[in-house]
Amino acid sequence: MCETLADSFDFLLVARDRPVGAAEPLVPSDGWRDLGWANIHYLPVSRRGATGLAQLLRETPHDVVFTNSFFDREFTIPLLVGRRCRKIPQTPIILSPRGEFSSGALGLKKARKTLYHAVVKVFGLARDIVFHVTSDSEKADTRKLFPKNRIEQITNVRPLFPLPPYEPGNLFRLAFLGRISPVKGLDVALEALALVKKRVHLTIYGPISDAAYWTRCQELISALPSNVTAHREGELRNETVPAAMAAQEVMFMPSRSENFGHAIFEALCAGTPVLIGDRTPWQDLEAANAGFDIPLPNPTALAAAIERLAAMAPTEYSAWRAGARAMAEHFVATSTARADMAELFHSLTIRSASPGGSS
Repeated sequence: MCETLADSFDFLLVARDRPVGAAEPLVPSDGWRDLGWANIHYLPVSRRGATGLAQLLRETPHDVVFTNSFFDREFTIPLLVGRRCRKIPQTPIILSPRGEFSSGALGLKKARKTLYHAVVKVFGLARDIVFHVTSDSEKADTRKLFPKNRIEQITNVRPLFPLPPYEPGNLFRLAFLGRISPVKGLDVALEALALVKKRVHLTIYGPISDAAYWTRCQELISALPSNVTAHREGELRNETVPAAMAAQEVMFMPSRSENFGHAIFEALCAGTPVLIGDRTPWQDLEAANAGFDIPLPNPTALAAAIERLAAMAPTEYSAWRAGARAMAEHFVATSTARADMAELFHSLTIRSASPGGSS
């Protein structure tokens, strides 16, 4: 989004100074850095949130704040609390919940999320917040929880990247790309792989955000049959994702919920068919020869899809890689997200600057 709209807006990014779970920072937090298309400031993180966030917002002129995740304890929750207590400027806030309000996502750690939502309502922490959603279902889910808030449905701004080269391997390769947490469904993927008869290998990319869940996944990996292997590579840098996805036969992420699915788009853009759940905006994949979207949980159906793709002749499989790329190209060609997001930013900037606005 920032890269695409950099010619119309000045973006100031605030991010954690280390990966999830890391004890030491990877970058200094001593000031702003110029990325070319945005400036970025890294902050240390602790149990109480991003250190110095309120001060940074007070000292840095800005018109709008855009934040991801309603339940984020490092940035979003301190932001909402600070705004309510008037410790930060009263500029408009856009909050993108990223699929967190679906029934599948809310069912995970339900008691904690229900309590937090109640606190938000009682203290008015979400008053005047604009919610950004990307699908009809996400809009409906958000409306149930916040019936009085403004909700803008705009899909994500995603340009195409050049099609990376693909070289077939000696065995059928699958990749999981996402956080290692229950909502992303790595356990479902491993349960399906246990039923596969073909010789296949799964590479797991992503940070561990739930250690106990990863322990459970490791147990599933240990129990896989001899024809199926799996290992974790860790996190990928953004610029390495296209080549990593192009080196796979399938991107396998049976997520329980996705409001958009950036990893799904990136795999399709790389020409790699995807095998996912049916709670994402990416639908009717089989008809487009781009992959499969299957209701979850259904390890048997997922395993059958893998078997079908692995049994394809090279010419047939090539047509599915072309179908995956074509789906990404169609999304970009028909998307109005760039103009819609720019209009939203302009409207809130005007509100913030007006005499009766919130600044």
